[in-house]
Amino acid sequence: MKQAAANPQISMPQYFILQIMVFGAISFYLYPYFIINATNQSYWIPILIWMMLGLLGAWLFSRMMALHQGMDAFAITKQELGWPGMILFILPMMWFIWRSMIIMIRAHTEIISMTILHTTPQWCLNGVILISVFLAMGGLVPIVRTAGVFFLVSLPLSFALTLLGLSDIHLYLGKPWIHTNGDFITSSKFYASSCIWLGYLYYAASGKYTKKPGKLWKPYMIAAVCFLPLIAGSVYLPVLTFSAEMSRNLALPYISKMDSVNHYWLIVENLTAVFISASMLYLILVLSLMLHCFVTALKTMLPSWNEKLLYLLIGAATYASTFFIISWNEIVKSVEWDSPFRLYLMFLFPLAVIIKSFMTERMKSRS
Repeated sequence: MKQAAANPQISMPQYFILQIMVFGAISFYLYPYFIINATNQSYWIPILIWMMLGLLGAWLFSRMMALHQGMDAFAITKQELGWPGMILFILPMMWFIWRSMIIMIRAHTEIISMTILHTTPQWCLNGVILISVFLAMGGLVPIVRTAGVFFLVSLPLSFALTLLGLSDIHLYLGKPWIHTNGDFITSSKFYASSCIWLGYLYYAASGKYTKKPGKLWKPYMIAAVCFLPLIAGSVYLPVLTFSAEMSRNLALPYISKMDSVNHYWLIVENLTAVFISASMLYLILVLSLMLHCFVTALKTMLPSWNEKLLYLLIGAATYASTFFIISWNEIVKSVEWDSPFRLYLMFLFPLAVIIKSFMTERMKSRS
């Protein structure tokens, strides 16, 4: 009984909800811009390619988590690779999470400033990280419970907005529907679009909360399939409304699409405000998940540090760092520049741990 209370279990449906929230926090602001500018041909092809690669990465990550049941990915890395693994994987992971939090905060607050709160100071909008800090301080279980509540509000709103967006589209603007010449392979924006498929990395701190860590790729897969219509809609709705050429010149294609939806029977005139409200629920939840993951990694390296203090310090450092990104162009460039780093963590991080464990087992069996 005491052991169960100390380590409450998180079910696969709850992991599914967490992954849905990650998709929602990342899918709508930069992803459409990257896909639309990555190719002149069929957009669904690069979308599905990255989806399949994301599933591969999630499967590898689950295999790594299954190596030592009851341990998080950072503890497993430390045990399998020692300090070299901590330097080569845990430190880069922490750096990546921290940068991702800064970019996500600035992207969402920039959207708010450009659309509905034009005069609100940036220091006030960036304070959203403080809400996530206090949520993260409760641990992963309160984050999961909050995710369930936010999920019931944000996901129906996201689907409703997507359905409303279908009302004024022109299908001929989406041509070619099938043809592709693979031009996206040479585009840096295609690799930057991998940013929405890495949500399984945030499972890193959840090993002790599940009895079947080797199956964590399944809720990721189901969430990816369920959220795929919204991901495709974030790309195709602007294209089918404004045309591909015009959409490429829009910094926020999906936001512009929401601005264009106008029906006399709608009670709420400003659908952009509704969309941003749903996006902020995604954001708050995912920032708390990322903070929990970051502090878990840091505690692996500095176990004697006070956990609550670490949350406050990381939250304050993240808040202060958001002021160093001063333009939307810097946000876009930061995501593009992080692409090699992102791919390194998505695939090489779990693969290296799995290979090392396999080699160790073989050496033991021979001896």
